[in-house]
Amino acid sequence: CIEEKLLVNVLYRPASEILNGIDINDVNFENLIKLASGHLMLPALFFNINKKNLSCLFPEDFIAYIKNIHAINKARNTLLLAEAKELSELLYKNNINHIFLKGTALLLSNVFEDIGERMMGDIDFIIQYKDEHKVEKILEKNNYFKVEIVNSMIKIPRHLARRVNKNKKIAIEPHLELLNNDYRVIFNSKKLISAFKDKAKTIKTPSKPFLFDHCIYALQLGDKRFFNSHHSHRSIYDIYKLDCKNSLTIKKIKKDIFIEHFFITIAKFKIFDINIKNTLWRSCFDKLFRVVRLFSLKVYFKFTQIVELFDNSKYRKHILNKINNNYNNKTLLNYLYTWLKL
Repeated sequence: CIEEKLLVNVLYRPASEILNGIDINDVNFENLIKLASGHLMLPALFFNINKKNLSCLFPEDFIAYIKNIHAINKARNTLLLAEAKELSELLYKNNINHIFLKGTALLLSNVFEDIGERMMGDIDFIIQYKDEHKVEKILEKNNYFKVEIVNSMIKIPRHLARRVNKNKKIAIEPHLELLNNDYRVIFNSKKLISAFKDKAKTIKTPSKPFLFDHCIYALQLGDKRFFNSHHSHRSIYDIYKLDCKNSLTIKKIKKDIFIEHFFITIAKFKIFDINIKNTLWRSCFDKLFRVVRLFSLKVYFKFTQIVELFDNSKYRKHILNKINNNYNNKTLLNYLYTWLKL
């Protein structure tokens, strides 16, 4: 639609190309707000309009509205960064090595020109398995209360319970893994081993190439976009701002079906200088491959999970604790608990 063309032009094109193929009189600004809001891009839209001196093209009430959204978001992100640093100090004080992830990592890595550009949710960070129960106790002791229950019987959850502190504004989400169980064979916390070995007590974020991969895998697998081909402008904008042009070669992209699919899906916007032709044959093959890949991943994961259950003592202990704590009244699971314990 014309509103999305304008959104893409404002976000990714130079000022001289903003109105290429667009009559500004045909734009429904209410629809533009709905579209940008749905993609969590209103603050970024205002930042780019302001940066490129384009305010004269838009109605005054439209600019006033998105300017206010940007100001609110910038104030919230300023608070988020302060609370992330306080959280980091608390964890290091208790000898918990940790690494910030996702939007928090992007802000801390100064990926954006203006911290008000990116709309944020929680403060995401990852810890090591061995620190799981210790972190739970530390957070409980420091008034971070659970706002959800994460029950996991025979798998390690992606993250522990989301928590809030009545004296703080931003919720936190401690991760044990990067993706859900079915997809960990593709992308998992082993990618961060070297970062965890670094004992320096500083604010830690992953490298830009890691953030690039995590952004795409979280979108394609975590948000299921690999299976429905929908796009997310917030994720596209994150990738654009990470500026990994030097590593974005056609050869490298074609080696990874998930990264390739991401760029095929957004090729119509012509944001990145990557020429991947999406022919009818390629499109049909892509859909078939996605179905086969999903099925094979699930089968492979179930198999490896059973093997690990008997081969990995730490994993087995984790599972036994979960069964004993959360499913104590289930006869079948009690039997499974006794059987595995032997």
